[in-house]
Amino acid sequence: MKETKYIEIDGLLYPNLKLPEQKEVHLSRFGRMRKQYLKEQHSIIYTNLLISGELFDYLEKFDNEMNELYNRLMKQYKVKWNVTEELKEKDQIRCVQEMNNIKQCVEEFVKNEYIYR
Repeated sequence: MKETKYIEIDGLLYPNLKLPEQKEVHLSRFGRMRKQYLKEQHSIIYTNLLISGELFDYLEKFDNEMNELYNRLMKQYKVKWNVTEELKEKDQIRCVQEMNNIKQCVEEFVKNEYIYR
């Protein structure tokens, strides 16, 4: 068992607790959403990851996987719904509408199936 060191402040002893070093990670929206969700809804998991020093490694891996999934699904939906350069040349407004619809569908899928689970 580890020996706990204490600090005396105003005659009281407090444990000298420090978190392990965390690497600085720049997360995109999916990583930030997952972090916020864990913090608010699954605080025990969040705290355990934070204390063990694995939180930012987990979030970085999750963020990268979700961005790859998002990009792959966007491409698949564009093919499935026939959103091509030809459509873009013919009818730009419809192309933008279709792309916005695809984007919304993919984001909702990623959020519901991966982030908020």
